[in-house]
Amino acid sequence: MSRVKYIRDSLYEDFIVVEGNALKVMESPYFQRLRRIAHLGLASYVYPGATHTRFSHSLGVMHLMKEALRSLEHKGIEMDEGLKEGAVIAALVHDIGHGPFSHALEHTLIGVRHEEITRLIVREKLQPIIGEELSSLVISIFDRQSPRWFVEELMQGQIDVDRMDYLRRDALMCGVNYGMIDVVRILHTLNVTSDGHLAVEEKGKHAVEGYLVGRYLMYWSVYFHKTNLSIQALLSSLFRRVRDLLSDGADLPMDRNLQRVISAGVEMDADALDAFLNLDDSDIFHLFKLWRDWKDPVLSDLSDRVLSRRLFKAYSTDEMSLSDIDNLRSKLEKRGYDPRYYLVEKIAEDTAYEPYNPHDGQIIRILMKDGSWKEISQVLPTDVLKALSRPVEKRFIFAPEDVE
Repeated sequence: MSRVKYIRDSLYEDFIVVEGNALKVMESPYFQRLRRIAHLGLASYVYPGATHTRFSHSLGVMHLMKEALRSLEHKGIEMDEGLKEGAVIAALVHDIGHGPFSHALEHTLIGVRHEEITRLIVREKLQPIIGEELSSLVISIFDRQSPRWFVEELMQGQIDVDRMDYLRRDALMCGVNYGMIDVVRILHTLNVTSDGHLAVEEKGKHAVEGYLVGRYLMYWSVYFHKTNLSIQALLSSLFRRVRDLLSDGADLPMDRNLQRVISAGVEMDADALDAFLNLDDSDIFHLFKLWRDWKDPVLSDLSDRVLSRRLFKAYSTDEMSLSDIDNLRSKLEKRGYDPRYYLVEKIAEDTAYEPYNPHDGQIIRILMKDGSWKEISQVLPTDVLKALSRPVEKRFIFAPEDVE
């Protein structure tokens, strides 16, 4: 009899059931590492409850994938057991390539996107555990080359199980209500069009509308919160200083694994991958403590700012002229701050939903009662989604508050 794990999750009433190859993956050290990686980086500096991990999110995505496939099977959508297992494993491991602090350090710590590292982990580390056939199928789902379009769209689409989990999970943990979308209604109204694409039945259109509105609100209230962006700006400056010191030959206190990862650049070989898989949030926090007491005043100050939560102030560039920015730069220099590390620009931009070309696989399809389908904004009674299709962009300058 095969082993089964039943896991309680604060987001779902049902147990999350883990068995078979999924259980083997979950119990591997590569997946267990996700327990030590915060899902929202240092967003807990803004929302103290946001301490949940990539581990819990990944289990949630797998759970929703199972529920989605079960719903489709009840509608008569046929799929073989191998494809279902591949979809479940893909959902489980989709974030296994994330490094410390998740997105907050993704382009600062290492030059390789987490999606590419995920593929590498599946090929190099998980294949001996789950077999070549299953690991190849998982990668084909990530690469949008699987046998069925709707499986790819469940994993990576405008209304995929990844987003459905993280919107609700992040909303719950941050203490905001915007992202508490009606996942059950969406799952129960999933279907597949005659040409094989994922769709939502017409009766579920308002649940999808709420999902898209919730996504918009979560991005601008949580993910792009100006203080969250300030934390990211501070981390970016800190690791820019680390790289500059290393390039100058400084004997910087450094974890061997981090040094190997940084030196890898965009080339992730087997040794760099092993080093990467030995890193988590605790390693970086430990280095901040070491660097706070090191001789370089810039690195010392930036490290202390992270540990003590002395963040940069956010200035909206909409309210600043070029002369205002030059004046701020001059003030920084007079106070002894190097603008290369203490004047940081970040751009937050997002489009909540775009009515894509009807032939684009990323469109949200609403399945009508006669079997035809329409793009979702064409079936709603209001222009809410058309308004959300406009790109929103905000630009901020971040600098120490004491220059004012």
